[in-house]
Amino acid sequence: MEPGSLARQDNMAKAKKKLTPEGFKYTNPPKKSCGAGTYMGTFSEKNPFKHETEYVVVKKGELPEKVAAQPRNIVTGSAKKGTYGMIGTTLSKGSEYTYISDAIDGGKKKSAADAKEASKKFIGPAFKAACKRVDFFDGHANVAASKVYSLDKPLPARKPEAAKKEVAIAIPFKPVASSKGTLNGYPEYKEDPYDVKEKAQREQAKKDKPSVVWKPISTSKSLPTKSIAFNKTLAAE
Repeated sequence: MEPGSLARQDNMAKAKKKLTPEGFKYTNPPKKSCGAGTYMGTFSEKNPFKHETEYVVVKKGELPEKVAAQPRNIVTGSAKKGTYGMIGTTLSKGSEYTYISDAIDGGKKKSAADAKEASKKFIGPAFKAACKRVDFFDGHANVAASKVYSLDKPLPARKPEAAKKEVAIAIPFKPVASSKGTLNGYPEYKEDPYDVKEKAQREQAKKDKPSVVWKPISTSKSLPTKSIAFNKTLAAE
């Protein structure tokens, strides 16, 4: 079929269904229209919004209108010195902040001064008791533990064990019959086919290896060599 014939046939079938040859028409189109955003046919048709120009174009020879004086804006009292939170501008007038010098080794000097001041309060050496040092007041004689972890009553004496009678074995134990193997006999040993194949490949590669290693006659060139295909004299010969 010719391309587009089905589309033309469909358009012709739709055109036959139209009640009028021109197709659909609006019942009452706007009398005056100036494009999108027109007031024709709206509630504000009789009283549309007034157009306000952005600026007045001054004609040649005319002076622009003088700018009317505007009322002064709200003015606040800013801080006299510094920004927000600066010392001297707060309600307490900076009395909550006091300068304290901090030297590099100030902490070390302060610790040394505190230690020297504390040493003056010492009456004498540390107290040492003259008695023997013990772990517990009620400790055992040979164990560093309190007698709380001991028995109130001594354990009863252990009963003597009865003597065991050992029976001498005259004849050693032997099984009824020795093992005769499995029911079907031991399987026959077979080499791994993969190992056999790998071994054959190694032997073949060893045979195919040449006895003398090939070596190039000329040495490697460090500079690029020009091909004869780009040499007109050699190509002509």
